[in-house]
Amino acid sequence: MKLFQHLLSCFFLLIVSAGAALAQSDTTSLIWKEGYLDIHHINTGRGVSTFFALPDGTTMLVDAGDMDDSVSVKSLPLTVTPPYPDNSKTAGQWIADYIRQVTPQNKKIVLDYAVITHFHSDHFGLITPRTKTAPGGNYKLTGMTEVGTLIPIKKIIDRNYPGYNFPTDLREAYKGESSIFLNLQQFINDQQKNGLTAEGLKVGSVSQIVLKNNTGKYSDFKVRGVKTNGTIWTGISDNTFEYFPADSVLDAKGKFNENPLSLAIKLSYGKFDYFTGGDNTGLQGFGLPTWFDTETPMAKAVGKVEVTTLNHHGNRDATNENFLGSLQPKAVIEQTWCSDHPGQEVMHRLLSNHIYKGEKNIFATNIQEVTKATLGFWFTRGYKSMFGHVIVRVLPGGNQFYILIAETVNSKVTIKGVFGPFASE
Repeated sequence: MKLFQHLLSCFFLLIVSAGAALAQSDTTSLIWKEGYLDIHHINTGRGVSTFFALPDGTTMLVDAGDMDDSVSVKSLPLTVTPPYPDNSKTAGQWIADYIRQVTPQNKKIVLDYAVITHFHSDHFGLITPRTKTAPGGNYKLTGMTEVGTLIPIKKIIDRNYPGYNFPTDLREAYKGESSIFLNLQQFINDQQKNGLTAEGLKVGSVSQIVLKNNTGKYSDFKVRGVKTNGTIWTGISDNTFEYFPADSVLDAKGKFNENPLSLAIKLSYGKFDYFTGGDNTGLQGFGLPTWFDTETPMAKAVGKVEVTTLNHHGNRDATNENFLGSLQPKAVIEQTWCSDHPGQEVMHRLLSNHIYKGEKNIFATNIQEVTKATLGFWFTRGYKSMFGHVIVRVLPGGNQFYILIAETVNSKVTIKGVFGPFASE
């Protein structure tokens, strides 16, 4: 009997050891494996960009921002992060380099989907006198259009294609010689000859962004449209409602704030859930209209998640109590590029146990030294990491995930830190 118990103990020890070895191997390489959901929040210092390698190898890019030093001048006394890893390449080129390194092996280097959350330069590019024109094209190379020239895009999704009429005629509102918006339209027109298709996000739908290689094997994976413009998912089936009409967001001069018009999506893989929502806002009071708080109705629909990005880079007009109380994320990712990212009150809410209890693992792509010095030790102690590419690696089935921190050294993306495993609920 004792011999049997000893052998049984050894057997279980081997099983545990094998599991530990597997977990170790899952976090020492950036190589995607079948069944993984890898989400790469790329640090370029020039805005936001997130690359997704889905469980069957389908690929997606959400945003590809680019800016230059003129933004620093306009933002004074705020400071903008320097380009990362350096200025030898544009942000679009660095994003493309990153994607090439982490694209699933034995898969074509192509983007099945490219999503633009809204029309601001830190999310899809900036045209300056130094911006180059695409070879043989009629558009400038910046942000998403540069990535899409270097790596083919099959489908591009934004907040208002094809009408571009919310909350007004966007072609008119964003016209001008250096219009990034009109440049995107020219890119779409040119690339349609190469097979590119374009759509507006379908709120409530789980059939717009789908796995391309092995849908049947991963029936528990889905991407749902949560919001675009004033349309928000109810949280039930594919039902939606209109939170605000177009004319309500226009001021007396016909101007509008692009941020609360951002689209938002939710990814689900088994028990794992992830939310990202561009620059959606959540500030209440201070004479602001009710519609400015887009976070509260979104949060009611989205519910609890394992991981969320911070809306509007963690700026003080977002990440309200309702949003955090509903989502209750175990891991929070801030995609930062300015010295006022994040707002001090946002960090107070994130760290508060009165809003929700439990694990709070906070990661940022690029917190500036001046921000650390201004907000102090209580602020820095709240983070697991304040610099680097932040990668969410969800293991097959979605029951467990890790957070990996990586840096680009000599043009190679290298893992520098590992956090987890975390259990999905």
